[in-house]
Amino acid sequence: MSNNIIYKNETMNLIDDAMEEGYMAQAIHVNMPDDQKCIIKRSHGDTTMTILYSVPNLEFRSEILELDSFLAPLQVPVKTYLLLNQKTKEIDDFQNKLKRLEIVYDTYDEFGTWYGTKITNGSLEGALCKSLFLISREGAIFYVDMPFDLSEAISIERLHAALNKAYTIYTGVGCHE
Repeated sequence: MSNNIIYKNETMNLIDDAMEEGYMAQAIHVNMPDDQKCIIKRSHGDTTMTILYSVPNLEFRSEILELDSFLAPLQVPVKTYLLLNQKTKEIDDFQNKLKRLEIVYDTYDEFGTWYGTKITNGSLEGALCKSLFLISREGAIFYVDMPFDLSEAISIERLHAALNKAYTIYTGVGCHE
């Protein structure tokens, strides 16, 4: 993956290469809206998958709401997080509009650093780029959507296909059983 992005005709760099499909995800420490520290694990003891979705700011609220509307009726076990780099008053008001996405803050800079989503220069310096990571039940990164141009939306259709595939390929049985 490229380590730069564009937004409004400005080229910006990312901290490092992003995590790619097939790699093991990293557990990350984040803060909840009430400032409590929380760990988002890379895998869970049950069949739950994880979606990590980040945007630089709430300029992308219509896209956030579209993704949230898609995720809200899902019947498959999946934890869904909207990662932002900092808390603002407008986020408190916006949070009430979300049905499924849980807002968390990359206070400890782990998501931005380890997943390669932190913007290191330009007008969005220090923010997280737009990204979506689907983490399988086993803790592997199953699907990544990180548009080169931040004005491009995350693909709900490709996410839908990846969710279906990730859920159906897991058998719950190891290769030696």
